[in-house]
Amino acid sequence: MNTAINYFYWQLLLTPKKIISRIKTFLIFGLEFFSVKETILNIFSPWKREIIDYGKGFNIERYIEAITSNIISRVIGFVMRLFLLAFFIVYEIAVLIFGTIILILYTTYPFIAVGLIIISFKYL
Repeated sequence: MNTAINYFYWQLLLTPKKIISRIKTFLIFGLEFFSVKETILNIFSPWKREIIDYGKGFNIERYIEAITSNIISRVIGFVMRLFLLAFFIVYEIAVLIFGTIILILYTTYPFIAVGLIIISFKYL
């Protein structure tokens, strides 16, 4: 009887704790891999730090060209960082969904197996 208690202790308490710990590890990995903190802090920075200098003196054509180029560079940077954050959110949701499914299946598997064995005897 002690072996059965140890099995259920391992199956229903120890291993689910490890699975939850792995899920947390994957979630933290996502934060680091997608550099979420840095991305949010620099969301409006120019793409690849491309900035056009205004030049010396006052040349209206050069000034307008620099402003439009810098605005376009910031818009491209914003869009790319927005996509990065969207991929991060998709990753985190996928980890939570798959982790929850794995946790539920692992925890209920022994009961499902015993139930299926009992049902199979009915059809013998």
